[in-house]
Amino acid sequence: MLRHEAVALRADGASVDRRVYSSAVMADLSPVNYSIDLDDQCLRPAPGRALVQQLRPRQWVKNLACLAGVIFSGRLLVPEHLLQAGLAVASYSAASSAIYIFNDFCDREKDRRNPRTASRPLASGTLPLWLAGLAFATLLGFASASALALGTGCVLTLASYAILNISYSLRLKQAVIADVMCIALGFVLRVLYGVYAVGVLPTAWIILCMFFLALFLGFGKRKAELAALGEDSVNARPVLQKYSLAFLDLMLAISATLTIVCYALFTVVPSRNPTLILTIVPVVYCMTRYLLQIMVHTQGESPDGVLLTDWRMGVGILSWLGLCVAILYGNIHLIAPLTT
Repeated sequence: MLRHEAVALRADGASVDRRVYSSAVMADLSPVNYSIDLDDQCLRPAPGRALVQQLRPRQWVKNLACLAGVIFSGRLLVPEHLLQAGLAVASYSAASSAIYIFNDFCDREKDRRNPRTASRPLASGTLPLWLAGLAFATLLGFASASALALGTGCVLTLASYAILNISYSLRLKQAVIADVMCIALGFVLRVLYGVYAVGVLPTAWIILCMFFLALFLGFGKRKAELAALGEDSVNARPVLQKYSLAFLDLMLAISATLTIVCYALFTVVPSRNPTLILTIVPVVYCMTRYLLQIMVHTQGESPDGVLLTDWRMGVGILSWLGLCVAILYGNIHLIAPLTT
């Protein structure tokens, strides 16, 4: 017998009114009524999807900083070193996702009271604690085993990253300036991890450049948050009440200037091909473009979001990367080295 259904959802989505008609009933228009109460759990995302959301894969783009070592050491075309760099990115991504789980676990009660963070998997309850714990142990185990395989330098760097982020989660994120310093040091550790993974030592200039670049991104994030949240900033992120827009503008100017100066000096050290100075053009473009997004368009609350959605920024980054690879691996010499 043919059956026809008419379904009406209540506005709150909590129950469904179904009217099921047989072909005979349809003839005399005499409906049979019944209702089904839906459990709220049916409206929640599956635990697997919640776990993926908790891992924050969009944040993994930051871990591409681990590739700086293999690119600037001239070992990008060596399969062994390329695999080591790839393992560095993968293991650091696993470690960072484990830290996100730990951080959200510690903040879950506070996040439930904040409309902006109440939908996070652990705060909303869509991710079971046992599954979060299992994922945390698995990710940390993979990251630790990979670091051991990559060498002592990577082990020490990963341990420093874990200590830094646990300290940030428990206390330092409430400390003005120290919160942004933690973000900056996290990026420096990413670069060091990638450098040690391919068996080379970092130069002082690349460490300084990465530190000031991360400070720039961190202060930009705080400015965007403060501008977007306004009076709600105290509830969303208490440390924001200790900042002011004028102070953050000054910090942005200082960190941007130091980043550009340190990068320029990095390109002309005696051991480098001085033609790398040409790559300062896309670097300056990307820095000023990001400043435009922060100060004019009030973006920057999510640095990875800006990098992934601003196509002009993407073109600038790809231009910089293309120039670096062409100059380093094409052995292009257009500028004479500095003489003492």
